[in-house]
Amino acid sequence: MSYGVKRGVKAPGEWGVGDLAGLALAGATGIIAALVTDYQQSQEASALFTINQWVVGLGSLLGFTDIPLWMVVAGLTMLGAGSIFYFQPITRQGAFAQGFGLLAVLMTMTPADLAGGMESSVEALPGLQPASLVREVSADPMMADPLIKTVAYAPGGGAIYKVQSRGASDKYDLHLKIVYPNGISDDIDSLIRRGAFRGRIHNADTNETWSISRSAGGTLRVEGNTMYIHAGIPAESQTARIWVRIEMTGYAIEEQSAEARLGQKLDWTVTMTPSATPLFLQRLNKSYWF
Repeated sequence: MSYGVKRGVKAPGEWGVGDLAGLALAGATGIIAALVTDYQQSQEASALFTINQWVVGLGSLLGFTDIPLWMVVAGLTMLGAGSIFYFQPITRQGAFAQGFGLLAVLMTMTPADLAGGMESSVEALPGLQPASLVREVSADPMMADPLIKTVAYAPGGGAIYKVQSRGASDKYDLHLKIVYPNGISDDIDSLIRRGAFRGRIHNADTNETWSISRSAGGTLRVEGNTMYIHAGIPAESQTARIWVRIEMTGYAIEEQSAEARLGQKLDWTVTMTPSATPLFLQRLNKSYWF
């Protein structure tokens, strides 16, 4: 079917290469405009990161896992350019609107990848607050399993003891120390709100991910040029490969992994590398697989 036959503005075959190129460019521009809008407004919740994960998952079946974000952007842009041959807009304004709307629909259909909050390394009883000092001792010295423990809590000054055996509530005890040689440019809460700081923890064994900027019991504190993170990572095996990705304005994006073991504290130091490259450019060259 010749282009434009659905519209009847030009006779079939009268749409030249210049006409098609202009419409394709307008459609691609609409896609880019929608991408920038979603990327800026949604920040970490942008569907672009979820699509990158899908593409990496699909690519892994073919042996390709290092697929950066810019390739996803390029693919979506080509989709916008090529979509004019299906929708057949007859003006560049229409092609732009069609490309923008197409991506808006795709973004709406794609779920946001909002990682859970960091969890505490110990589990509190419902309605109780952990005491300032939490003791973990053997519930019974005669028991063979040393992982059965008694945890002390202090609601209203009293003490409650909870016996917990190894099971679904087991967690790796993560103590992460992040060093910023050039210091931290602003208050950490302000950096998080502006998207200038992001961080994720990923358990490759269970394929679960947690956001460093969100807390469900885990702690984050800053002292000088060092950030300290203490969190519990839910475990399903004795050992697991834990990944972290740290993004901070003024530094190169850092992604590292370490092996965690049940019953052992994972002391982990990450030293950031100063970089003058803006974060949004670094992110475009990064593969977001978690």
